[in-house]
Amino acid sequence: MTADGKADDQKTEGTTGAARAARTRWAVLAALVGLCVAGLTVSALVVFGNGAGSSLGDRVSSVFDPPEDPTRDREEVLAAARTFVQRFNTYGPDQLEDSGQMPEYRAVGELMTAKFRAAFEENLAIAEKAVAETGIDRAATVYGIGISAIDSDSATVLVGAEVRSSYPSGEDDEERVDFEPQRFRYEVTLVKISGSWVVDDLDDVDDGLPSFASSTSQDAVPDPGQSPSGAPGQDVTPDAPATEESGAGQSGGADEEGGEQ
Repeated sequence: MTADGKADDQKTEGTTGAARAARTRWAVLAALVGLCVAGLTVSALVVFGNGAGSSLGDRVSSVFDPPEDPTRDREEVLAAARTFVQRFNTYGPDQLEDSGQMPEYRAVGELMTAKFRAAFEENLAIAEKAVAETGIDRAATVYGIGISAIDSDSATVLVGAEVRSSYPSGEDDEERVDFEPQRFRYEVTLVKISGSWVVDDLDDVDDGLPSFASSTSQDAVPDPGQSPSGAPGQDVTPDAPATEESGAGQSGGADEEGGEQ
């Protein structure tokens, strides 16, 4: 083969290679464009399928910054209020450690705002002393709960509950004598802090006294005696046990869970 023939072959191969490379680049570009179009299509479906609002801007905004779910807030508020009332009014010898403290009951402070927790923690020793000296045991049960007001960061809940208390008989520590069951109604005020609902105040709506946050420091722990909202330091000696003829105590109630006052 002559030199001119070799040159022509090399020129032809170079042209073919350049064409192949060009076709490859166009194929890659077409694939990328296809992916972009598919992504935009999916995004449009998400916006128009899940977005809320009359305009495109409102729909886009609602997808990337969705509004809070009021149903979820209501459920969380009801759960927080129920848990608080039960734990706030439940303590006994099984929580008392050798140190004389009740760490499980002290942990109730985690359900409160800093303001309310400070008053609660000031008076924990009163409840612990009552348990240590009298062996009193209290257990609360919520029988009715309902939201009376709620917005994005605060709520008021009415909670109806019953406290059953007992203390050891003088003859046998294993045998216990029951108090008359006490029913009461709390108005629980909650606030939303860092995404969590915590208790800021509560008021026994039937006792005619100020709310806990507005009361003296001695009122920041429930009474180890009969009244759920009395001052625990006033009397650590259990009241007389209930008789068979005794009534159910003060009655009250709230709407069923999820109901609105």
